[in-house]
Amino acid sequence: MNNQTVKIVLYVSMIILDPIFGGTTGKLAGTITSGLDNNPLIGANIIIENTNLGTPTDLNGDYVILNISPGKYNVTIRMIGYEVKKYENIRISIDKTTRLSAKLNIEAVEGQEVIVSATRPLIDFDKTNSEAIVTSEELEIMPIEDVSDVIKLQGGVTQDAGGGIHIRGGRSSEVAYLVDGVSVTDAYDGAIAVNIENANIQELQVISGTFNAEYGKAMSGIINIVTKDGSDKFESYLQIYSGDHQSNDNLYKDLNSYTLTNDRNITFNLSGPIIKQKLNFFLSGRSYASDGWLNGMQTFTMYGDTIHIDNNQNGYFDSTDIKIDPYYQSMNWRNKYSLQTKITYKLNPKLILRLNSIISDEQWQNYNHYRQMAHNGQKTNYATGNFTGLKLSQSFSSKTFYDININQSIHEYNTHLYEEPLDSRYITPDHLFWRNTSGAITPDIAEKYGEGINFFPQYTFSRWGVETDRFFRSTITNSLKWDLTTQFNKYNQLKFGFEFQQHLLKQDGYALLDSSQSDQIFTPTIPEKNSFNRTTYQFNPIEGSFYIQDKIEYGDMIINAGIRYEYFDPRSFIPNNIHEPYIKNPRNPALDSLSLADRETIDWGSIMYTTEDSLGNPIAYSYADYYQGLGNQKNLNQKTGWWKKTSPKSQLSPRLGIAYPISDRGVVHFSYGYFFKIPDFSLLYNNTEIKLTDAGTDFGIFGNPDLKPERSVSYEIGLQQEILPSLKLDIRAYYKDSRDYVSSGIPIDLGDGKSYFTFVNKDYSNTRGIIITLDRFYQNGFGWHIDYTYQKAEGSNSDPSEEFGAVVSGQEPTRSIIPLDWDQNNNLNGSFFFDFRGWVSSLIFQYGSGYPYTPIITNYEGQGAQLANVLIKNSRRKLYTYNFDLKISKGLKINKFNGKIFVNINNLLDTRNEISVYGDTGRANSTIEQTRANSISPYEPMRPNSLNDYFSHPEWYSEPRSIQLGLEIRW
Repeated sequence: MNNQTVKIVLYVSMIILDPIFGGTTGKLAGTITSGLDNNPLIGANIIIENTNLGTPTDLNGDYVILNISPGKYNVTIRMIGYEVKKYENIRISIDKTTRLSAKLNIEAVEGQEVIVSATRPLIDFDKTNSEAIVTSEELEIMPIEDVSDVIKLQGGVTQDAGGGIHIRGGRSSEVAYLVDGVSVTDAYDGAIAVNIENANIQELQVISGTFNAEYGKAMSGIINIVTKDGSDKFESYLQIYSGDHQSNDNLYKDLNSYTLTNDRNITFNLSGPIIKQKLNFFLSGRSYASDGWLNGMQTFTMYGDTIHIDNNQNGYFDSTDIKIDPYYQSMNWRNKYSLQTKITYKLNPKLILRLNSIISDEQWQNYNHYRQMAHNGQKTNYATGNFTGLKLSQSFSSKTFYDININQSIHEYNTHLYEEPLDSRYITPDHLFWRNTSGAITPDIAEKYGEGINFFPQYTFSRWGVETDRFFRSTITNSLKWDLTTQFNKYNQLKFGFEFQQHLLKQDGYALLDSSQSDQIFTPTIPEKNSFNRTTYQFNPIEGSFYIQDKIEYGDMIINAGIRYEYFDPRSFIPNNIHEPYIKNPRNPALDSLSLADRETIDWGSIMYTTEDSLGNPIAYSYADYYQGLGNQKNLNQKTGWWKKTSPKSQLSPRLGIAYPISDRGVVHFSYGYFFKIPDFSLLYNNTEIKLTDAGTDFGIFGNPDLKPERSVSYEIGLQQEILPSLKLDIRAYYKDSRDYVSSGIPIDLGDGKSYFTFVNKDYSNTRGIIITLDRFYQNGFGWHIDYTYQKAEGSNSDPSEEFGAVVSGQEPTRSIIPLDWDQNNNLNGSFFFDFRGWVSSLIFQYGSGYPYTPIITNYEGQGAQLANVLIKNSRRKLYTYNFDLKISKGLKINKFNGKIFVNINNLLDTRNEISVYGDTGRANSTIEQTRANSISPYEPMRPNSLNDYFSHPEWYSEPRSIQLGLEIRW
């Protein structure tokens, strides 16, 4: 029976080892022995099909293959005189070691081939921290649209009222985003710099809590994304879906009908060879548009006229135009586009060059509750992202390779009403009272009650408004990254590398000024740069890091150990004399006669100041007297010049993880580490000029480029245990202690009762929790995942500006540890997958206990005044929330085309989840203020809206039900 193939389908459980070596590739390792006497087979060839990867076994029958891109592969094992074994659908994941060992029998029939199908193992035996890996196949069947939807499903992850993601109780900026092994985090605010579409993702890794030394600039979590490569086979993919939000809830306006075209999406992928076995490409694009779900009755123009058809297109209402009836218009629409191009060039079997380009563009408008009758004058937000990466990967052998990454990421954000700052539409018509900012007195009211009227009804929607503020910022990051990985010996896998980053930050923000000085006509003019009315800057900070880590596999003990060094230079300046921060307007009259050049080189030791003694008598003193009185002559000697340079910051961060199998079905792990992060650049560089006017008393809050790094220490201990052949239990307990969080400092005295505020490192927080997970792996058409989290996230402040706001409003700053805004004590997530006769369904369930809010007491008799400092901040809880999302699809096959039709329903039950609430009731749908308003509001005819409309906030609730119908085609 020459060339006979004997197919034997075996279900083999493989032990998947997890070194948590960050990157974009995985590892295959194992031992090949003889089925006859169990002796190692020397020189057996292990070949990964459709790649250039392979290796022979060594003297002990062992082999290791590194630098394997994530995905499913067929692996063939050959040995002269022995049968050929082919393992199908071997899953390789980023940062994973897949263990594949085999016994080869003596070849009984020439050409005999044994085919083995692999199944996914239950236990990760050397898992030393918490992570989740989501494959492209899983992303395809889940009812999700963006990467953030996947992150929210993980245990220990919460979401604040503004949509920010918080991992293990940390601030939203404590997460690092990596794409194909390099950072795409916007250093300005910690967000992702460029949108990555789900259809482009080969594998997504979410690491929470502790992580290895390769990862830096994060304290809570790592989002590691590997995008798809082209192959030697032409493949294409097209996804089209459209839909709408549909709700019978009268809270939402104009959602009781369903329009299929309100949400529109087109996604396409095309990949294949340019030169077979040499040059491949992957091309992907997406266009998405949504009308949103928050609508307003457009009644007035932005100039206060009743809406009309602008026949002569001059932007104003005149006698040639026609008044029309009000109509509903979207107030939270969003449009976005993205394009990714990836070229893979195999210079030789061991040298691969990849060029990756990702472009994203997004436009949207935020809902403004009080402008829902006149929102055409509201500005639009624009964000663009651009990532370009060049990666060279060379393998010296199957056990050693290095990567060189040269990258640039650009993230720009700007907001304005009209692109041109001096657009003629900013100029208001003569009959509009521009300077009356209440938006309540229209010309017809003035005519009826008199132009001198200075009163307007309370609880009134704006009848006009032209937003004149403009803002632009840009973050450009250039980086060079080098990593080397080597299987040093049987017991040690070493990895070390360095990274250098240079940033360019630009910002320009201002509001248009009125150059006409008229009471009725606004004529826009642009403020001068460096004036009080304009904030502009440019900075070039640099960062560097080096790490080394080792995975030790010795018997049953697995140890991941490493250390990371990080360096940051803000390359900026701060005032030498904090009591004289503004060089252009010094507080001491003695400095007024000095030129700017003289002020820059001033000797502070000779400058005289005055104060008062206990009897009110003036006392003169110099800075020399002041510092000598403190016994700090050294500090005095440094007080030369108006500015001093900021100091570089650095830190060593050790990381350790240990895993120890307690049986063949269970393993325990422990991990620990120091983590270090430079505060968001917005806190360092915004308003660092410290411009002070002569008017006012409390100034700020100003950026501080000399802030220290925020730091945390994290611990985790966990247990994985197989309960049944397809059921796994995972229990993790964790604790995180964070210090040097940024907050506003104490007032800095300027004299004459004036002071200013800047950011300092003083806040503290800690998080502790436990996560219990049950996984029923997919089998016989059914699988599920359930995790429960109990967590306490407490700290001194939730926002860096929080204490400044308290001081300015006359309240006490935080004096104790309190629940943070995103502290959710109980969270339950569930994912269920079904497959029956070609119908595939995925159901996601989420439940969360209430987030904290600060209660207030309204003095009903005191005209609605709120009593401050009565109740503790964040001492009450909102209502719990829950949500169901469902996706159902049916496979199709027409000739050479494979595809499916699907329906995606988010918020299946159309649940009202309260996100924001009134402080006096703790509910989003009621407030004592509305009861008071009903009794004191005498001018109802003058109000264009009802009180119910005014106090009903649809934006305070989660998104209502949306239904999308779609089609996918592959060929």
